[in-house]
Amino acid sequence: MAPVIRKFNWRRDKEAVLQFQYEIYERNFPGLCVDKRFLSDYARQLQQATRNAAQRLWVLDESGRTCGFLWAALITTMIDECVGYIKNIYVAPEWREQGYGQQLIATAEQWFGSEGVKKAALDASVGNEAAQALYERMGYRVTRLRMEKSLTNIGRREPDNARGD
Repeated sequence: MAPVIRKFNWRRDKEAVLQFQYEIYERNFPGLCVDKRFLSDYARQLQQATRNAAQRLWVLDESGRTCGFLWAALITTMIDECVGYIKNIYVAPEWREQGYGQQLIATAEQWFGSEGVKKAALDASVGNEAAQALYERMGYRVTRLRMEKSLTNIGRREPDNARGD
């Protein structure tokens, strides 16, 4: 049976959605390790989202099994009064390349439109080419480029004699 999109149910879907985070975050953020603390924080944010009128959560359900997920929010930025923001999306590997990611995004976009939102946005990791291709097929375009720099060695003082003074 083909999966269907339905509203997220905290009790029924929480564990599956938390399990999705391993692949989402560890794949898109090399070096990040999803651990108990990460999952606890994520679960807390998920539960808060279920009570926030400016956020929506949907799952892809295949005969009672949660096999995909999308988290969307209405946000305000320095530039826009209200943007529909896709915070997180996941489709299980066996359901990819079948249009379910597009259906999840379309569900969020319909909600954004019903709220009078004129722009939708999301972030994509540079290394996740499959996600980027999906977003481009859906009409998303690069409008900003986020650049990062590791500061792990900045601010650590070496002993005076180690600097060659």
